[in-house]
Amino acid sequence: MNNSTAELTRWEWQVVALAAVAQSAALVSKLALHGNASQTELLASVNALLALNPRSETDIYPNLGHLNLGLRTLDDMLSLGRSPENTSLVRYTWGMLSIRNKLDMNSAMQSNIRDRLQSIQSLLLVPENATPWRMAETEKTDGQLRQEQSFEQLATLYQDTISTLSHRIQVHGQEDYLQNDYVSNRVRSLLLAGIRSAVLWHQLGGRRWRLILYRKRLQETASALRRRLLKSI
Repeated sequence: MNNSTAELTRWEWQVVALAAVAQSAALVSKLALHGNASQTELLASVNALLALNPRSETDIYPNLGHLNLGLRTLDDMLSLGRSPENTSLVRYTWGMLSIRNKLDMNSAMQSNIRDRLQSIQSLLLVPENATPWRMAETEKTDGQLRQEQSFEQLATLYQDTISTLSHRIQVHGQEDYLQNDYVSNRVRSLLLAGIRSAVLWHQLGGRRWRLILYRKRLQETASALRRRLLKSI
């Protein structure tokens, strides 16, 4: 299985899109609790939001290896085992799926989001130190400043649109992190990205009732995709 050009069935792409929602949830949790998360995984999630005219699902998720966290998270959430962390991840994931429903009924907001996304640059990997949320503006490189600008634009877009809907996602974590712009901008960007992946999941035939009816099949597919990814490394 090629990480970049994998030939997947419609069902498998549906599971990939749901895993992308789960990855956004997992990264939100990491940022809220620890103040940082894998930049590679974060960019894979957020850049999917900025693929505005994709020719196929591969344009949205070009490297499935970067969604391994989402596949693992989805596998864990659908398993019989329960944990406090899983409870939060399920709540964030379900929240993004629910907001997709609200957004689907608001065409004006959809157009506003799409129009504003066109002016936001795709995110590139940039060097970071161990505690990037503590860096002063004068310590950041041009690449870091451009990245921060994109995250700030996405966070503002989230606040101006999704945050005005009746259903809102409450993120719980360390207050010091959540009150820091570095963390809060990324959290809002990830929630927006997760909702975009929820839109694709729905377009591919995903429905919330199927999460119960096809729970075992969803878990088995997520697990199988992870095994195929590992074999391709």
